Amino acid sequence: MKEGGARHAVCLIAMLFVATAVQAQSRSAATPSTRTPVPHAIQATSAGEAEAIFARWDTDHNGTLSLDEFRAGWHQLQTAAERHRLHEQFVAMDTDKNGCLNAPEYAHLELIQHAGTSAPSMSMFDTEKNECLDFKEYVNMVNYMVKHEHK
Repeated sequence: MKEGGARHAVCLIAMLFVATAVQAQSRSAATPSTRTPVPHAIQATSAGEAEAIFARWDTDHNGTLSLDEFRAGWHQLQTAAERHRLHEQFVAMDTDKNGCLNAPEYAHLELIQHAGTSAPSMSMFDTEKNECLDFKEYVNMVNYMVKHEHK
């Protein structure tokens, strides 16, 4: 087998392994009522899907993945997995199941409780000014809290 073919096979196996692990973790972490769809980037369950992922990552279409292409693809995979995890947390914290977090639900977020009195008010992230955080606003809040070390 040529070196490029071996790299291709190793990358396919690695992608399948990672995707399978992410899916297994998603299934075990979520109850059927709170499980959200797994993003397309991490649904590699067959060789054909793995090859499609490989083709997306192989941006110069030369049949091999450079280190930069692999890093970019890996980042994309990690981003999709993180967004999925955040969505599952969001759904779990939305106790009234109205699709957004109200003030009491916001107050019960672990990041907010951990920040204590230094936690920003919900209104700081409520861009729609509807006294409720939708998922996009929630992600912005998490990013802000992490960036400003409110952990």
